[in-house]
Amino acid sequence: MFELRHWASKLYNRRALFLLLAAFIFCWNASMLWLSEQGLGLQIFQLLLWLGIAISLEDKLANLWPKPSRFSFLAGAILIALLLTLSPALISFQAGYIKYLLLPVSICALALLSRPLQQWQLFAAPLLISLLLPIGGAFAVLSSPIQNRLTALLTWAFLYGLGFQAGISGKEISIGSAGVIVQTNCNGNEQLIFSISMVVIFQLIFPLKQRGHILAAFGAAIVSAYVINTVRIALLAYFTTWEDRSGMAAFDFFHGHGGLIFSLIAATIAGWIYYRLLDQELTA
Repeated sequence: MFELRHWASKLYNRRALFLLLAAFIFCWNASMLWLSEQGLGLQIFQLLLWLGIAISLEDKLANLWPKPSRFSFLAGAILIALLLTLSPALISFQAGYIKYLLLPVSICALALLSRPLQQWQLFAAPLLISLLLPIGGAFAVLSSPIQNRLTALLTWAFLYGLGFQAGISGKEISIGSAGVIVQTNCNGNEQLIFSISMVVIFQLIFPLKQRGHILAAFGAAIVSAYVINTVRIALLAYFTTWEDRSGMAAFDFFHGHGGLIFSLIAATIAGWIYYRLLDQELTA
């Protein structure tokens, strides 16, 4: 009985209740994307951002005792109530840009329930990390016309360098009578967004001090993303050349959910390079 009271007293404090609310908002946020049948890449990317947000607050847990003003508490409560009330509509209307805004709005609501606006330094990193979702979405839309052709050109050069008799016409890469057309879904934006976001998250949580190292980290993330996606598109083009369409099963896999493997590889490479640069600074 004493132990039950002990744990009940631990749970019944503002910080514990705030963390439980944050966990609930995370589950709600993830379920919105799942129920609205968003792409697996977007869902995994949001999970990556939530992980970054959690890590950014981990070493500040001692200061994470909610002290909202009356206004910020009321504003945060209203915002969460609106999000929950509008859940059916949010599931129906996430075909547009609104799916990218749920995470930043959720973090803003949690920040309001924790601190007044003028004391949001504690949530600076989580808010910036959450903004990577809409920024990444906007980048994907705006850069796609350029990325499609650039990816096609890089893939053609890669195949030609390997000795394939590859041809290129706009966004279309051909190998003999087969080939692929680079569209928005496979133009490398996903790999690029994953890699750059990984570096941004690390820079916010474990910042590099030397400007040269920061530039090297971002440069390596961009280069590795392009290289990884070029290899992916080259493989897709190669699969189309197999006799009797025997390569279409592999094509469909790596063009679909299997393409996420390349995004995670690109993010892992970016994270590993960042770690090496950080290790150099710490041991200097």
